[in-house]
Amino acid sequence: MKPNFFRLRNLFAVAVLAGAFEMLALAHNRLMKTEPAAGAVLNASPSHVEMWFEEKPDLTVSKVAVQGPSGIVEMGLPHANGEKSIAADFKGKLADGQYVVKWQTAGDDGHVSKGDFNFSVKGAH
Repeated sequence: MKPNFFRLRNLFAVAVLAGAFEMLALAHNRLMKTEPAAGAVLNASPSHVEMWFEEKPDLTVSKVAVQGPSGIVEMGLPHANGEKSIAADFKGKLADGQYVVKWQTAGDDGHVSKGDFNFSVKGAH
């Protein structure tokens, strides 16, 4: 009878830990949508990037950086463009090529979330 007790106790402990890890994973502010869309191929240079999140982003820790074929792209500071979005404006036109947007923010719980997505410009004039 004791082996069953220990087995049940261990299964319970594993279930509790799994639930705790799931709650931690859900605690971070999740990216919902981007503009330009991730993987998009644009025929004109966008004026900005914008990201929408599940929760209101914390601008005090938010960062947006874009790198393209010629290196780091010059941008304005991230700013709120709606209750749950962050935008950053490009200071010039983007040339043809692939671009990687790296972002960072936090949500209600204060945990920092980071990520990236890419898009391409092809045929910009």
